[in-house]
Amino acid sequence: MVSEEKKCNGVKKGCYCFLIIIKGLNYSKMDLSPPIKPPRGVKPAKETSGLLMSVIRTLSASETNEQRDREKAKLENDYKICDQRLDELVSKHENDLTKVMHLFGSISQIVLINREKIKKVKESLQDCKRKLGCKRDELKNLWLEGLEYKHMLQLIEEVEKMNEVPNSLSVYMARKQYLHATNLLVEAVNLGKGTLEGVESLKELGQELEQKKEQLHVQLLSELKQHLYVKPSQHILALRRQNSAQEGFFVNSPLQRSIELRRSGRKKSSISKNLFNNTSSEKKSIFGDNFDVEEKLDVSNPEENRSNFVAILVKCLCLLEKLPYAVKEIVQEMQLSLKQIIERTTNNIKNLVDVSDQRLLLKELVQILFEQYKEVADSHYVFMTCVEQAKKAHKLEINTYDTFYFWSQVQIVLQSFLSEYLDIQYMSNDMQLNDINNISDISSYFSRRKQPNKKNVLFKFDGSSSALSLSSTLKSVQKNKVLICPPHPNNILVLYIPFVCFLDELDQSVGIKKQSDSNLYEFLTDYVNNVYLKRKSEEILDQIESCIRKSDAWKATILLDITSDYKPLLVSTVTVERCIREWKAILKALPLYSEMIAGYSCKALKEYKEICDTAYRRIVQPQSEDNKKICSAAWLKDDDISRFLKSLPNWLNLKAQQEYHARGERNKKLLKREHPSEEESPEDVRMRNRREAEMLASNLGEGGVSAGEFLSDMNLLKELAQLQESMEWFAIRMFQYASEFRREPSGLSPPQPDNNHLDRPSPVSASILQQLTSIAQEFDELANTCLLLLHLEVRVQCFYYLLAQTHYNKENHEPDPKVLELSRVLANVEEAMANSLHPRKCKYIFEGLGHLIAKILISSAQYMNVIDEAGIQRMCRNIFTLQQTLTNITMSREVALDHARHYFELFFLTPEDILNGIVDKGPEFSELEYMNAFQLLNRSNKEFGSVSVHLERLSDILGEVGVTV
Repeated sequence: MVSEEKKCNGVKKGCYCFLIIIKGLNYSKMDLSPPIKPPRGVKPAKETSGLLMSVIRTLSASETNEQRDREKAKLENDYKICDQRLDELVSKHENDLTKVMHLFGSISQIVLINREKIKKVKESLQDCKRKLGCKRDELKNLWLEGLEYKHMLQLIEEVEKMNEVPNSLSVYMARKQYLHATNLLVEAVNLGKGTLEGVESLKELGQELEQKKEQLHVQLLSELKQHLYVKPSQHILALRRQNSAQEGFFVNSPLQRSIELRRSGRKKSSISKNLFNNTSSEKKSIFGDNFDVEEKLDVSNPEENRSNFVAILVKCLCLLEKLPYAVKEIVQEMQLSLKQIIERTTNNIKNLVDVSDQRLLLKELVQILFEQYKEVADSHYVFMTCVEQAKKAHKLEINTYDTFYFWSQVQIVLQSFLSEYLDIQYMSNDMQLNDINNISDISSYFSRRKQPNKKNVLFKFDGSSSALSLSSTLKSVQKNKVLICPPHPNNILVLYIPFVCFLDELDQSVGIKKQSDSNLYEFLTDYVNNVYLKRKSEEILDQIESCIRKSDAWKATILLDITSDYKPLLVSTVTVERCIREWKAILKALPLYSEMIAGYSCKALKEYKEICDTAYRRIVQPQSEDNKKICSAAWLKDDDISRFLKSLPNWLNLKAQQEYHARGERNKKLLKREHPSEEESPEDVRMRNRREAEMLASNLGEGGVSAGEFLSDMNLLKELAQLQESMEWFAIRMFQYASEFRREPSGLSPPQPDNNHLDRPSPVSASILQQLTSIAQEFDELANTCLLLLHLEVRVQCFYYLLAQTHYNKENHEPDPKVLELSRVLANVEEAMANSLHPRKCKYIFEGLGHLIAKILISSAQYMNVIDEAGIQRMCRNIFTLQQTLTNITMSREVALDHARHYFELFFLTPEDILNGIVDKGPEFSELEYMNAFQLLNRSNKEFGSVSVHLERLSDILGEVGVTV
């Protein structure tokens, strides 16, 4: 028990601190909850109103000992209670307190041990400090020697590295790993100029590295040009070869023209979107703000990623401090590089393709060049994007270029390309020697005729040695150039539409036409307006004039078709039609200039129309000095007579047949019911030709025709027939040509946003179109006039020969000489017309001629004094001869001449027999023809009695039966 009390007392002493804490607690609340750690940095406030202080104040304030005794008793009582409570708590937490005391003791022991160790370390440090102070100089010398040896080792490593640079550089260059090569070379050069600058043995190596640096710069610039110009152009050529393997290399079908135009209108994205939708201020950073370009060594072909490879080249040039120079050289040599693309592509096409039509190759060349320039533009965009990023990252001052500058250079090169193929530079010596550099105003020196404002000079130096040498030099340069086809102004017909489509794409994408320095469109427009079309018009007018000036211009013919229905045409007319066909080809190639083409066509056609009118007048007025006119030509000048002839059934039937046969075969079945019948009864034919015969008989029957009032020369008639056939053929061609301008626009999109407007000519003004149509109608009217003239001319000659008074021998049983001559003339005319006119026209000329001859012969009875049996037989022989001649011509029996022969056979009868025949069979002839017969019978034989009696009886008979003839 004693030991336990001692143990408790020890615990009490050790825990005395707990008593003070417990006494400071509130007696009403004996809460023993664990204390709360005050926040860090906050000091706890000191207790100023503790129990001890309260006791001291109470004792000091008490006046008597009793008060002090009471306070003492109270304190003792409280102490006993506290001691009792403390004993309870100690006994309750004995284990915890014991454990704490043991831990406190161990910790105190550790702290004491550590204090001893620290004391020993301090003593050791003090000893070291004392000893180091004694060896300071020796250590300093050793440290300096260490630094020297370290620097020498570093120099040796750098020298070894410098010696390995050429080999490593060669390996990188062979693999086209230019970024690693540039970094290695720049580092080596800087090292040679820095720490190793004084090493004598490295001077030669330093010079070699400087040369390598310059060679690397040249190589980088060459590679950059390859990727800006050569690689893109070769890529397009390779694609063209692949795409054209099945269609025929580099040759497109002519039917693809409209398809290509629509394709170019729909697929404008073929040009780089980056190039057209971004300017230099809008280029996005693709390598970061610091222009960090990576080059992977494990890539076998670093050129596959074109953008990354170009960025590597730019980065290398930037590291070499040659980027501004490279950009400047790219700008200066841009035109030359673009021209070299043309030369390489031309040689490629010319060596690989063998096509007879060289203009197809020219068109293909232009299309390839356009695609190549688009690809080159994309490469330039990538290059300039990298340059802009390098400029910002390295803070360089570089004069860059933009999209518009590139395309302006392309237009200058294409303008030179056009000048070569259009033969502009060598068309005139004036242009070569006076103003070879002024391309914008080409109309002043391309005009064929002299300019009115040009002043006459006293002398020129064209023949001087310097001018001749300059001219020969220019010609030699032109001769050495490889061209896909010979230079000629007509090449514009192949080049215009592709160039306009290309410029439209540029205009819609980047607005290139709006730039003041982009004059390719103005150059092209000015050339077509002021040069090509004017020169072509003058050339065509000269061709027309030269073919008309020939001595045989209206005699020489050519057969365009060996079919029997086609007849020879005048060579001059065919030549003029070929000239107009050139305008038609030009219209298809230059559809935007339809107004000018139509105007020039009208000019040429008007001149040729005047020439044809002159040729016609030359034929119909061969003896104008005698004031004699061809009566048939004079008649046709009368609108009433001309309108009358064209209203006759013969003419209407001819035109209906021509219109029917002019239509296509596919419409023949539909129009078969409307086809005019070519088989008619003799009565229908007689009634159809009666009006014309009566009109001609009324005009020529009384006065007759003189020898100078008709065309007796068969050559003139043949020329007239050839002129008619040629004019009709030419008029048809001109109507077709005028219809080319009359095409209505299709319901497609408007021409501004699409290239479909190049599929058709632009609309022309109504006045120009009316002029073309009226000129074609004038040619057709001239052809109709020639045919009507031939038609009338044959009939006029019948009047001349049949109404002529001739003396004949009664003992001669041959036809009259005039009849024989008429038969010969008709045969000659038929032969001339058959070789010159279409069979339908020959039929029109000779159809109804038998009725007219019968009418003339029957009407000639009133001009005969007497007639006897021999005269009657002679007239019958005449009729038979003419009938045989016409039958050979028309290949059908002329029934009208049988009617005439029956009329003259009446003179074998007496008047009484004639009257009885009328009563029995009816009248066969008209009353006037019967009256002329009775009067001639009365003049020939007075035994028949008074003619008035027969005429009165004739009138009575005809009044009863009615005249049906």
